[in-house]
Amino acid sequence: MKEVGIFARLFVFVVVPALCLTGCARLLGVPQGLAPEDEPYLFDRSDPDFHLAKPCEDITDAQVQEAGLRRSDADKYLVEKDGLDSCSFDANEGSILVNGAAFKLARLEEDGVPLNYQPSPEKTPSLAYSQDGETGCSIAAETPRGTVEVLYIPTFGDRIDPADACPIAETYFDLLIGEKLNEYRTN
Repeated sequence: MKEVGIFARLFVFVVVPALCLTGCARLLGVPQGLAPEDEPYLFDRSDPDFHLAKPCEDITDAQVQEAGLRRSDADKYLVEKDGLDSCSFDANEGSILVNGAAFKLARLEEDGVPLNYQPSPEKTPSLAYSQDGETGCSIAAETPRGTVEVLYIPTFGDRIDPADACPIAETYFDLLIGEKLNEYRTN
């Protein structure tokens, strides 16, 4: 039963953003570049200077151990897609999902539910949001290499307001992405 719940959460957090990456340009048959209506929402993956931030490749076993996490078996459900780097972790109190994606914060503001929580200033431009307004909190920060984000979803029995989950999500963001955020912003 827990595996079904994890799969549902991964679907919302990984598959839905992957569909957003397809964007209108592809639907309109544009082979390269972005359609004008996509420019505020997506990074141009056809640009040879665009290199996606891949936090999942950068997270070390030492970081996982320091954060008190375990790599999740749910990773087998993750969708591999150009423009999306995702991984998941299990914590005693919930699940953690990490993304590096070729979409901008404007896409998340439009598709998600912004929460009344302000991530620390060094993450700016950033956003705290919930996929559905009812479960979990994502802390997302935009960089020239895409948006990196960490979603924290409390254990099923722990019903807390999504905004109340944001400090925990931000702590995991700092532990798992932390110093790399500056690197993603400069390279």
